Amino acid sequence: MATLTTQTLISELAKAEPQAMYLVSGDLVVAEAQARKLAEALADKVGCAVTTHRHPPEMGSVLADLRTFSLFESAKVVLVVDSALLTDRAAAADLIDQAAAGLPLDEVDHLNAKQRLAASRLMQALHVFAVDASTAPERAIAELPDWALKGGKKLRKNKPRGRSAKDVKQLTEDLARLLEAAQDAGLQGFAEGDLAELGSALEKGLPPGHSLVLTEHSVAKDHPLVTTLKQRRCHVDVGNVEAGKGGDWQGLGPLLAELAAETGCKMESAAAQELARRTLRQTGEWKARKVDGETTSRFAGEYRKLASLSQGRPISRQMVEEVVEDRGEEDVWKILDAVGNGRAEEALRRFRRMMSSSQDIMATRLSFFSLFAGFCRQLTAVAGMARQAKVPAGVRNYNQFKSRWAAALQGSPPAGGKNPLTGLHPFRLHRAYLAASRLDRDLLLQLPWRILETEFQIKGDSTDPDAAIAQLLVLVSKPS
Repeated sequence: MATLTTQTLISELAKAEPQAMYLVSGDLVVAEAQARKLAEALADKVGCAVTTHRHPPEMGSVLADLRTFSLFESAKVVLVVDSALLTDRAAAADLIDQAAAGLPLDEVDHLNAKQRLAASRLMQALHVFAVDASTAPERAIAELPDWALKGGKKLRKNKPRGRSAKDVKQLTEDLARLLEAAQDAGLQGFAEGDLAELGSALEKGLPPGHSLVLTEHSVAKDHPLVTTLKQRRCHVDVGNVEAGKGGDWQGLGPLLAELAAETGCKMESAAAQELARRTLRQTGEWKARKVDGETTSRFAGEYRKLASLSQGRPISRQMVEEVVEDRGEEDVWKILDAVGNGRAEEALRRFRRMMSSSQDIMATRLSFFSLFAGFCRQLTAVAGMARQAKVPAGVRNYNQFKSRWAAALQGSPPAGGKNPLTGLHPFRLHRAYLAASRLDRDLLLQLPWRILETEFQIKGDSTDPDAAIAQLLVLVSKPS
């Protein structure tokens, strides 16, 4: 079956009556543009304008407005952007962070606009986790999972581990107060009643000439309303940009097509990859990394700027390199690969790029140094165990190394104690072994105290902590 597109739905409007509800999901740069085209086509058919609601605090009033409007006018098309009503649980932590943005709660008699929005986002999050927002606040908040309270994608960009246990405890108390204030103010949020109304509108339809178009960045694919919309051919998924294993970015096609149509200017393939490299960043846990939707908006903004400068010519890679500041994401493992393979220049270039594009320099510096220091300690441990177990140097064949020498390197140290190499994946062990084989013994023995010296420098003893790390990078990246 061919993939359903908004253009297909628009074409079908010429010979079919509009549906009551449509859903366009995926990257918001593309999804919102496509949803707007669909909404405008619906409005043209019934003879009205499009009314847009972005991030509505609750959906009940939107549906009520549609029904009330039908008493006075014959047609209305409403476009709702990023309501989060149909979101999945992975994205719900962002709703909690948005609620936290309205804290702390002042001692006031009524909630101000910022606090009311925060409360509505909290109620949306409670709905996603099937928690009754009308119950005792402390009990309701206690039902939220700990991982969601630790932070969503935006917060974890600069704090990969999320909030500390102390911060989670404080947030839990503050959210309970916020929920209590919301209950006293009579706020409803996205409770089951809203979903029931949405489901009723989908099942029974809206008044003739009235349609609701939802556009969402994240939807739960197994949500019953999403399933029904898909079955009725009213759900279009425009997809998302993803980071490919080879370093290229996948799924750029729809985004590029939308921006080319908007600006009237195309972009060369190599230029698109370079622009993605300079603007896009990932978020989430390492096993489920996704492209941050906010950075695709950055990609779109830079594309529009380049299109205005290109004077009708296709945007080239050279133009991207000259105009667009590199604020993309650097892969720390590629830095360590460069170090391990003796490519000092590449290691330095990648390290400097990582630091220059960081939104939290201190957190990035400490996080990378922790990883790099661990790698250096592995080099010293590998060298010591190789001497004790008489493992030859420079065995480049991975399968041979894994079958004959990996176990010897991960055995018990002669003097007793725990081997720091125990449990290390054979592939990572092989990379560390090859790097250690390349370095002389004196340097390997010096690494532990050099790591400590560098740590002192980056934590206060140096006016240029990045230079201290760079110096150690060069030292360990000596070519063979």
